Amino acid sequence: MSINEPLSIEAIKEDETKAHQRERDDVLSRVLEDHAEIKRRFNAISTAGSPADKREALHALIHKLVVHETAEQEVLHPLVRSADQGDDIAERRLKEERAAEELLARLEKLDVDDANFNQLMTELRDDVIEHAEAEEDNEFPKIEQAVSADTLASLSPIFRAAEAIAPTRPHPSGPTSATGNVALGPMVAIADRARDAIRQARNQQH
Repeated sequence: MSINEPLSIEAIKEDETKAHQRERDDVLSRVLEDHAEIKRRFNAISTAGSPADKREALHALIHKLVVHETAEQEVLHPLVRSADQGDDIAERRLKEERAAEELLARLEKLDVDDANFNQLMTELRDDVIEHAEAEEDNEFPKIEQAVSADTLASLSPIFRAAEAIAPTRPHPSGPTSATGNVALGPMVAIADRARDAIRQARNQQH
Protein backbone atom coordinates (compact mmCIF):
# COMPACT_ATOMS: atom_id res chain seq x y z
CA MET A 1 0.00 0.00 0.00
CA SER A 2 1.40 3.37 -1.03
CA ILE A 3 2.09 6.14 1.48
CA ASN A 4 -0.54 8.11 -0.43
CA GLU A 5 -3.11 5.76 1.12
CA PRO A 6 -3.53 6.42 4.85
CA LEU A 7 -3.68 3.61 7.35
CA SER A 8 -7.13 2.71 8.61
CA ILE A 9 -8.41 4.23 11.82
CA GLU A 10 -9.05 0.67 13.00
CA ALA A 11 -5.34 -0.15 12.70
CA ILE A 12 -4.50 2.82 14.92
CA LYS A 13 -7.22 2.13 17.47
CA GLU A 14 -6.07 -1.49 17.72
CA ASP A 15 -2.82 -0.40 19.39
CA GLU A 16 -4.67 1.93 21.76
CA THR A 17 -7.10 -0.86 22.66
CA LYS A 18 -4.19 -3.20 23.40
CA ALA A 19 -2.66 -0.56 25.66
CA HIS A 20 -5.91 0.03 27.57
CA GLN A 21 -6.66 -3.67 27.91
CA ARG A 22 -3.41 -4.45 29.70
CA GLU A 23 -3.97 -5.54 33.29
CA ARG A 24 -1.69 -2.77 34.52
CA ASP A 25 -0.63 0.57 33.12
CA ASP A 26 3.05 -0.07 32.43
CA VAL A 27 5.97 0.51 30.08
CA LEU A 28 4.46 -1.83 27.47
CA SER A 29 1.32 0.32 27.53
CA ARG A 30 3.47 3.34 26.71
CA VAL A 31 5.08 1.50 23.79
CA LEU A 32 1.69 0.51 22.38
CA GLU A 33 0.44 4.08 22.68
CA ASP A 34 3.52 5.25 20.82
CA HIS A 35 2.88 2.72 18.06
CA ALA A 36 -0.57 4.26 17.57
CA GLU A 37 0.85 7.79 17.56
CA ILE A 38 3.51 6.86 15.00
CA LYS A 39 0.79 5.52 12.69
CA ARG A 40 -1.06 8.83 13.07
CA ARG A 41 2.06 10.70 12.05
CA PHE A 42 2.44 8.55 8.96
CA ASN A 43 -1.18 9.37 8.14
CA ALA A 44 -0.43 13.08 8.49
CA ILE A 45 2.05 12.67 5.64
CA SER A 46 -0.45 10.66 3.59
CA THR A 47 -3.13 13.33 3.92
CA ALA A 48 -0.98 16.48 3.80
CA GLY A 49 -2.59 19.09 1.56
CA SER A 50 0.55 20.91 0.45
CA PRO A 51 4.32 20.33 0.20
CA ALA A 52 4.80 22.58 3.23
CA ASP A 53 2.32 20.53 5.25
CA LYS A 54 4.02 17.31 4.13
CA ARG A 55 7.45 18.62 5.15
CA GLU A 56 6.10 19.64 8.54
CA ALA A 57 4.49 16.21 8.95
CA LEU A 58 7.78 14.55 7.99
CA HIS A 59 9.71 16.48 10.63
CA ALA A 60 7.10 15.53 13.24
CA LEU A 61 7.42 11.87 12.22
CA ILE A 62 11.21 11.97 12.35
CA HIS A 63 11.09 13.48 15.82
CA LYS A 64 8.64 10.91 17.13
CA LEU A 65 10.38 7.89 15.60
CA VAL A 66 13.84 8.83 16.83
CA VAL A 67 12.52 9.70 20.28
CA HIS A 68 10.57 6.43 20.46
CA GLU A 69 13.46 4.28 19.27
CA THR A 70 15.87 5.92 21.69
CA ALA A 71 13.50 5.27 24.60
CA GLU A 72 13.18 1.64 23.52
CA GLN A 73 16.94 1.26 23.24
CA GLU A 74 17.47 2.74 26.69
CA VAL A 75 14.62 1.05 28.54
CA LEU A 76 12.78 -1.67 26.63
CA HIS A 77 15.37 -3.76 24.78
CA PRO A 78 17.58 -4.30 27.84
CA LEU A 79 14.61 -6.02 29.48
CA VAL A 80 14.33 -8.71 26.83
CA ARG A 81 18.03 -9.57 27.17
CA SER A 82 17.28 -11.09 30.56
CA ALA A 83 14.95 -13.62 28.94
CA ASP A 84 15.90 -16.93 27.31
CA GLN A 85 17.32 -16.19 23.82
CA GLY A 86 16.56 -12.54 24.51
CA ASP A 87 19.87 -11.25 23.17
CA ASP A 88 19.05 -12.47 19.66
CA ILE A 89 15.64 -10.83 19.75
CA ALA A 90 17.04 -7.54 21.02
CA GLU A 91 19.77 -7.50 18.38
CA ARG A 92 17.22 -8.04 15.60
CA ARG A 93 15.13 -5.13 16.83
CA LEU A 94 18.20 -2.89 17.07
CA LYS A 95 19.21 -3.81 13.52
CA GLU A 96 15.75 -2.87 12.30
CA GLU A 97 15.89 0.45 14.14
CA ARG A 98 19.28 1.21 12.62
CA ALA A 99 17.88 0.61 9.13
CA ALA A 100 14.92 2.88 9.90
CA GLU A 101 17.26 5.66 11.04
CA GLU A 102 19.18 5.39 7.77
CA LEU A 103 15.94 5.70 5.81
CA LEU A 104 14.90 8.68 7.91
CA ALA A 105 18.18 10.41 7.20
CA ARG A 106 17.72 9.88 3.45
CA LEU A 107 14.15 11.15 3.57
CA GLU A 108 15.10 14.24 5.54
CA LYS A 109 17.49 15.26 2.76
CA LEU A 110 14.89 14.81 0.01
CA ASP A 111 12.38 17.37 -1.13
CA VAL A 112 8.89 16.02 -0.55
CA ASP A 113 8.24 16.44 -4.29
CA ASP A 114 11.25 14.28 -5.17
CA ALA A 115 10.42 11.28 -7.36
CA ASN A 116 11.86 8.90 -4.75
CA PHE A 117 10.11 10.39 -1.72
CA ASN A 118 6.89 8.37 -1.83
CA GLN A 119 8.70 5.10 -2.51
CA LEU A 120 11.08 5.59 0.41
CA MET A 121 8.30 6.75 2.71
CA THR A 122 6.19 3.71 1.81
CA GLU A 123 9.19 1.48 2.53
CA LEU A 124 9.76 3.19 5.86
CA ARG A 125 6.13 2.83 6.92
CA ASP A 126 6.08 -0.85 6.00
CA ASP A 127 9.32 -1.47 7.89
CA VAL A 128 8.24 0.46 10.98
CA ILE A 129 4.91 -1.35 11.19
CA GLU A 130 6.61 -4.73 10.74
CA HIS A 131 9.12 -3.76 13.43
CA ALA A 132 6.35 -2.75 15.84
CA GLU A 133 4.50 -6.01 15.24
CA ALA A 134 7.70 -7.98 15.88
CA GLU A 135 8.14 -6.15 19.18
CA GLU A 136 4.59 -6.89 20.25
CA ASP A 137 4.62 -10.52 19.09
CA ASN A 138 8.18 -11.56 20.04
CA GLU A 139 9.62 -9.07 22.52
CA PHE A 140 6.61 -8.38 24.74
CA PRO A 141 5.99 -12.06 25.71
CA LYS A 142 9.67 -12.54 26.55
CA ILE A 143 9.67 -9.40 28.68
CA GLU A 144 6.49 -10.40 30.52
CA GLN A 145 8.00 -13.81 31.30
CA ALA A 146 11.29 -12.40 32.56
CA VAL A 147 10.25 -9.16 34.26
CA SER A 148 7.78 -8.71 37.12
CA ALA A 149 4.57 -6.73 36.67
CA ASP A 150 5.69 -4.28 39.36
CA THR A 151 8.93 -3.60 37.51
CA LEU A 152 7.13 -3.07 34.21
CA ALA A 153 4.80 -0.58 35.90
CA SER A 154 7.70 1.26 37.51
CA LEU A 155 9.42 1.65 34.12
CA SER A 156 6.56 3.59 32.55
CA PRO A 157 7.74 7.05 33.76
CA ILE A 158 11.34 6.06 33.07
CA PHE A 159 10.42 5.35 29.43
CA ARG A 160 8.98 8.85 29.18
CA ALA A 161 12.04 10.31 30.88
CA ALA A 162 14.24 8.80 28.18
CA GLU A 163 12.00 10.22 25.47
CA ALA A 164 12.21 13.72 26.92
CA ILE A 165 15.86 14.09 26.01
CA ALA A 166 16.05 11.91 22.89
CA PRO A 167 17.53 13.26 19.63
CA THR A 168 15.19 14.89 17.12
CA ARG A 169 17.21 13.98 14.01
CA PRO A 170 18.76 10.63 13.03
CA HIS A 171 22.55 10.37 12.65
CA PRO A 172 23.08 6.97 11.01
CA SER A 173 26.72 7.54 10.07
CA GLY A 174 27.96 7.64 13.63
CA PRO A 175 29.13 4.83 15.88
CA THR A 176 26.51 2.96 17.88
CA SER A 177 26.64 2.78 21.66
CA ALA A 178 26.10 -0.34 23.77
CA THR A 179 22.41 0.56 24.05
CA GLY A 180 22.01 0.87 20.30
CA ASN A 181 21.71 4.64 20.32
CA VAL A 182 23.74 6.59 17.80
CA ALA A 183 26.53 8.71 19.22
CA LEU A 184 28.02 11.37 16.97
CA GLY A 185 29.27 14.79 18.11
CA PRO A 186 26.43 16.35 20.10
CA MET A 187 24.69 12.98 20.07
CA VAL A 188 27.21 11.79 22.65
CA ALA A 189 25.96 14.46 25.03
CA ILE A 190 22.34 13.58 24.27
CA ALA A 191 23.00 9.89 24.98
CA ASP A 192 24.68 10.85 28.25
CA ARG A 193 21.70 13.02 29.18
CA ALA A 194 19.38 10.12 28.37
CA ARG A 195 21.24 7.84 30.75
CA ASP A 196 21.30 10.58 33.38
CA ALA A 197 17.55 11.14 33.02
CA ILE A 198 16.87 7.42 33.36
CA ARG A 199 19.14 7.21 36.40
CA GLN A 200 17.44 10.22 37.97
CA ALA A 201 13.97 8.83 37.27
CA ARG A 202 14.95 5.51 38.83
CA ASN A 203 16.47 7.22 41.86
CA GLN A 204 13.25 9.13 42.41
CA GLN A 205 11.42 5.85 42.77
CA HIS A 206 13.60 4.76 45.71
